[in-house]
Amino acid sequence: MQGEQLKAALARTGQLLRPWEAGLAALLCALVLLVPWPGSDAPIWQAERVETLIADRSSEQEPLWREQAFWRADPGDGVMQLRWRVPDAALTSETPMALALSGPFSADVSFNGQRIGAKGRPFSETAPERAGPIDSLIALPPDLIRPSGNEVSLVISSTRAGYQPAVIVQTLAVTPFRPDARRSLRDYAPTLGLAGVLAVLAISLIRLGLDRGDRTVFWLAGGLAALVIAALAEMSRAYVNYPYDWHQPRQAVILLGMAGFSAGCLGFLVKRWVLGRVWSRAAIGITTAAALQGVLLFDGYDGKIILLTMFTLTGSLIWTLLAGFRLDRNALAMAGVWLALLILNVLAPGRFIDLGVYAITSVALGVWMVRSPDLLSPASEGPAPEAQPLQTALTVQSTGKMHRVALDDVLYLKAAGNYTEVHRCSGGWLLDQRGMAAVLEEAGEGVMRVHRSYAVNMSKVDALLTRPGSRYGLSLLGGAEAPVGRSRVDAVRDALSR
Repeated sequence: MQGEQLKAALARTGQLLRPWEAGLAALLCALVLLVPWPGSDAPIWQAERVETLIADRSSEQEPLWREQAFWRADPGDGVMQLRWRVPDAALTSETPMALALSGPFSADVSFNGQRIGAKGRPFSETAPERAGPIDSLIALPPDLIRPSGNEVSLVISSTRAGYQPAVIVQTLAVTPFRPDARRSLRDYAPTLGLAGVLAVLAISLIRLGLDRGDRTVFWLAGGLAALVIAALAEMSRAYVNYPYDWHQPRQAVILLGMAGFSAGCLGFLVKRWVLGRVWSRAAIGITTAAALQGVLLFDGYDGKIILLTMFTLTGSLIWTLLAGFRLDRNALAMAGVWLALLILNVLAPGRFIDLGVYAITSVALGVWMVRSPDLLSPASEGPAPEAQPLQTALTVQSTGKMHRVALDDVLYLKAAGNYTEVHRCSGGWLLDQRGMAAVLEEAGEGVMRVHRSYAVNMSKVDALLTRPGSRYGLSLLGGAEAPVGRSRVDAVRDALSR
């Protein structure tokens, strides 16, 4: 007998842990993405620090050069000069070499004092700036390469692509020459594959919702579709080497895709696990306000995306924790996924935008769809059971005696430890040796649980009372009252309106 009970307990534990597989897989995926794996087209050498000089035509003093990280270089509204020395080892290859430039700027490029090319046309006194391509490769002439002391210099300007990017100069690198300056599709191969997985999952969710008559999962499907759009915009750099002033529309599409994904996830959670109208409005309102503030206050699109997703992921994490502890422990399985996304968002925001959000979401949703679809959409209850005779009386199992109490005489039930007090309309009460759950199962739908410790015969309710501090109660016939839990207020209102 004990062996069978142990087997049953292990089986129940296994069923409880199965949904956690997606959360654990997502956390593992986040840890892998935090490792700085090299790209397929890694440059031979990339500049880290450069010397910069803002052109000042009104000054007759000798210009002063200042060393700084290259990604801090910003010409403002004028023209900036940059220079840096290339290590000798980076130019010893017999393969033709090139200078790789990337970012929303235009530049004239010189190598060892000789102009070798341009990325667009920087601003000058005689001509406005012409936006160059977002990515550019400029060949390094072999006859200009010295045994040592090789120097690259740029004259750059930027109209900031119509907005304020977080970084103007994104890449300064020496790389093997190739005829196409576009980023390799191999760099985006994981993102492309994950976009396909997300599209399949979105279609599967729609099918699941149609089969089960559950429109709640359509929110999640819509969020995945928006994420696919963001992924396609992210990969556009491998298809088109667009002028840098097109960078803003591309970034805006990614931002909208991330916003749609965030809204779809939060909308799904709020509708899947209902904690009450007040809780839902507060969660959506606070999260939306925080996300909008982050979008409006930050200039660069990458920063907007990070802040928007950070706040919505935090809201989703809090909601799943509340739902898990108050309604359904299986909801806690999703907490691992939001936590993994949040960790990657904070620790590696660039990798989160480029790949992480697609990878973690694909892994988690894939595991759920295969292993635990009921977590996403509860299975239907099947055909309606045959009609049972109407319950008219309640059997009260008191110590040494059993009482038959007409349901119409039951006013309310009150939990008393492991026992239940059955209060009667005709006066007095009886103590049932069973817990409230067992008594409610026998009493049927007419007696409704309205609080952790109270259940009420809804036909005996006179009014729903609202008290200071968002507390609620039920006024019962005969003057008695019963408290109402906040999470059950909406259900009580629905029952009273029928």
